[in-house]
Formats: sequence, structure tokens, C-alpha cells
Amino acid sequence: MGTIGPKESSELAAEVVSAGGRYIEAPVLGSQPEAEKGTLLIMVGADTDPRGDPDGPVWPLLRALGQEPNIHYIGPVGTAAAVKLALNQLIASLTIGFSTSLGLVQRSGAPVDKFMSILRASALYAPTYDKKLQKMLDRDYGVANFPTKHLLKDVRLFENEAAAAGLDTRLLAALKAVTQDAVDRGLADTDYSAVFDAVAHPQDVELQ
Repeated sequence: MGTIGPKESSELAAEVVSAGGRYIEAPVLGSQPEAEKGTLLIMVGADTDPRGDPDGPVWPLLRALGQEPNIHYIGPVGTAAAVKLALNQLIASLTIGFSTSLGLVQRSGAPVDKFMSILRASALYAPTYDKKLQKMLDRDYGVANFPTKHLLKDVRLFENEAAAAGLDTRLLAALKAVTQDAVDRGLADTDYSAVFDAVAHPQDVELQ
């Protein structure tokens, strides 16, 4: 249920099947609060949709972790891993993009509340911006459900998969560099909104 590459997942599946087992990949979107409430978004990669065997061992387990509308059968093994990576790449690009815009607003002296009011009313808005805003304004990134070091791992993994797929990876290299900078500042175990420090306060070499 972790975030791994499609190739690695397919290789694991081959090993499990060769040993007589059944392999299901089921990466999730969400963290501890969603897991506790049973509202995780679950992506399933398998030979068949586990809904087709509701009395088997897989479907009840998935239902314990997420509500039925939030369980998505993607396709064969490898496809769910790819979708999960694609979503985690958006965590990095959205957060770093927002950090850059917020940093410019602050430097210009424009009111942050005015910027946010306009952003919220636009098609550019994403709820994660408000979730991370106060942490960025306070530069207090706290204890993380998803730490900066894990975001860095996922960006690296996505960059490798994107290169193998023939995609342009220049943006990913920049995202990786910014996230690495945040880790190097001693913010590896804090919330990933710490990338704001690397973007908006590049002159501060280390916070801790």
C-alpha cells in the first residue's frame, strides 16, 4: 500500500505469484486522520476488480480502510502505482507553486488575505493551499503526517519513472532541488509545507 514505481510493483507481483500467492497493489491517498476515519482514497491494481469477489479476502480489507465510492479499480498491476505517483507529484508541484506565489505577494507588500480571497474565488484554487497557508505564514511546520523527506523520495521516484516514459523532466528536477533544500535545512521530518522556506527564504541556510 506504499508508494512505489510501476515496474517495482510488477516485479513484486511476479515474485508473489511464482510463490503461489495473490498480489494486489492498493496505494492510498490520505494520511493518518483519513485512515482513522476510514475515508482513504484507494487505488487498486490487480488482474480483476476485487468488487467481483465481495466475499473474498481482499474486498472486506479495502472496505475497512475506505468507503466504497473511494475505492477505485485502476487496472492491472502497475497502473495503480502509476496513478499514485502522478498524484503525489501534484503534491510537490502545487505546494511549491503556491509557495512561490505566496512568497512574491509577501515580498511585494500586498495583503495576503486579498491574494487568498481572489485565489479562492478562482479556478486556480486548491483546498491544500488553505491547509498549508498558516504553517507557511508562521514558518512553523510542526509534526507531519507526510514529512518533507517522503515528498522528496516520491519526487525522485516520479522523476525516474517520467524519464523512463520519455517525458521532459526539467520541472521535476527543479521540484526535487527545492525539496532537497528544505530537507537540508533540517526540515526533513516536518510537514512538507516546509518547502515554502526553501522558496521564500533562500537566504536562510538552516533553521535548525
